Amino acid sequence: MTCFVLVSNFMFFLIVFFSKIIFTIYQNEIKITLLSEKMRDCGCYYLVDVKQGSSDWLFMRKGRITMSNLGKIVGHAPYCKMEGQELADCLKGIKKEEFSEQAKERMNLGNVYEGPVRDYLAKKLGSEIKETGFAIWKKDPRFGASLDGIINDEVGIEIKCPQRMYKPITEYLERKERGEATDDEIKHIWKSQYDQVIGNGVITGRKWMIFCVYSILDKKIFYQKVKVDYDYWNTFLYPKACEFYDKYMV
Repeated sequence: MTCFVLVSNFMFFLIVFFSKIIFTIYQNEIKITLLSEKMRDCGCYYLVDVKQGSSDWLFMRKGRITMSNLGKIVGHAPYCKMEGQELADCLKGIKKEEFSEQAKERMNLGNVYEGPVRDYLAKKLGSEIKETGFAIWKKDPRFGASLDGIINDEVGIEIKCPQRMYKPITEYLERKERGEATDDEIKHIWKSQYDQVIGNGVITGRKWMIFCVYSILDKKIFYQKVKVDYDYWNTFLYPKACEFYDKYMV
């Protein structure tokens, strides 16, 4: 009798577990279907033609692991006070992430400057930079990305607009002037931002990402071509993110 109860409980657990997975996939499929007329097949991903920050864009992000949150999920964002279920609830839209008024002002300013910085970068690089909507990874639709621009099939853009230039970048540039740093170094890029850059590149099948930082108060700009590290994604970022999803978001 005890054995039968244990087996029954285990079977019930399996049914509930897999039902949740199927329901989550079903929800994502509904989201994709509802916006299918705005969707384009771009090879390894679907591009949903929605304006970043719009209600449709927020709708497509909900319940997915997006690359701007990747650093938080894998433990590379010490500034983030949320973790585990609390963080997952924010990604699912159950809980709203709270920001101070000062932080909101900084983010709004960053959004205002992003367009002009993209235009400046396009002139500097001598290439057109196309704005993008929301990219859904074909291999695993639980993952999505919002690049700040795309130059071509090989190169994407990620832009940050902080108040002042990040200290590690300033130190990197000083070392570079002294001949002590190389163009392909990445340790001056904060881990959470590097994770986002790599994730954006993988989701959209890019070989390179241009990481650009414009400091609003200093009026300084920095940009660097970063190789998309697929090994780092496959051996660390993707497994860690899947583990988080299966544990907290299903």
